[in-house]
Amino acid sequence: MTWANVFGGGAAGPPPCPTSCPGYRRANQWDLKDPHVFQWSTAFERNIGFKSVAKISYVGSYTWDLIYSPDLNQIPANTLGYWQYRAANGANFPNFREVLTRSNGPEDKYNAVSFEFNRRFGQGLQFNNAYTVAWNKTNALGAVPNSAIGVGGQGDNGANVLNVFNLDAIKGNAFYDPRHKFLNTFVYELPFGRGKKFGSSISRSADMLAGGWTVSGITLLHSGNWLTPYFPSSLADPSGTSPQYRSVANQPADCASGQSGTLSNPTVDKFFDVKAFSVPASNIGRFGNCTVGSLQGPRTATFSMSAAKTVRVGEKFSVRYEAQFANLFNITNWGLPKTNVSSSSFGLISSQQDGTPGSQAGPRSIQMVLRLQF
Repeated sequence: MTWANVFGGGAAGPPPCPTSCPGYRRANQWDLKDPHVFQWSTAFERNIGFKSVAKISYVGSYTWDLIYSPDLNQIPANTLGYWQYRAANGANFPNFREVLTRSNGPEDKYNAVSFEFNRRFGQGLQFNNAYTVAWNKTNALGAVPNSAIGVGGQGDNGANVLNVFNLDAIKGNAFYDPRHKFLNTFVYELPFGRGKKFGSSISRSADMLAGGWTVSGITLLHSGNWLTPYFPSSLADPSGTSPQYRSVANQPADCASGQSGTLSNPTVDKFFDVKAFSVPASNIGRFGNCTVGSLQGPRTATFSMSAAKTVRVGEKFSVRYEAQFANLFNITNWGLPKTNVSSSSFGLISSQQDGTPGSQAGPRSIQMVLRLQF
């Protein structure tokens, strides 16, 4: 089969690097597979009376063939430097800086043990308590996963990889799965008002004010998200592979031997030990040695509740009033500290957690609802 000349005017294609070095993105691996997940679990339950159940459970999963974006043009780590190595040894595709594709490779291993103590609804009370210890190790989140991957961008392409020759080098604690988590929820119908244990004979007007209230609440406690100390790829190139040419904007820093990087009394101005991290020198033949997810951010502690009451108005109508209190005690939950070790603001916390749905960890907020039901 003969093709027409796709480079008009006698051009033979793009000029070789480094005169002009375009990037090629993004192809799909021809035999790309859907990721696979294998899950398993076991649980032990016992009725302990008083309509209550105790439960211990274990949940595990293994996910493989996750999507990532390898650079088919990556050179191995070296001490010569990027262009010097390419001049001496060449590259798979000499006319391109990077050749990115979508391919299968990363994996995720999750293990968790949960302890639960729950009560079915009875005598106006229901509650659920769960404490979970989780271990989630993955190399699917990129070189420096200091946030959950959002929709779009690298979310659909998979993360650009720091070292295509060793995916395990970026395996570590998943950012979004804290080690410890405790969750309590309850619903309690207060025993006050007509037909209740207390005040059963009060007047109808008094009952409309004091009787028939239902209180519910949520307590959430969990340890901090997993973070990775990093430096910008434009600042240094310890591996001699120029990660910035492969669209890897940040890479792991160096961690001092024998130092955890955590402080016994962290503050918002200095949450991590600055002396435990450094930017490695260029062309030393390796990447930074800090492990992905080696640091923990601030913990989360919050209690939210609501108080609600429904009043009948005739046979067909009722009015429901509800007051909702997010983070009732206004506990300060600090946001993520800066993790760029080359910045003077490394370890600085400049914001609070935002109270996204499900956490309610932001500053206290109060909302009142009045609803007519018919």
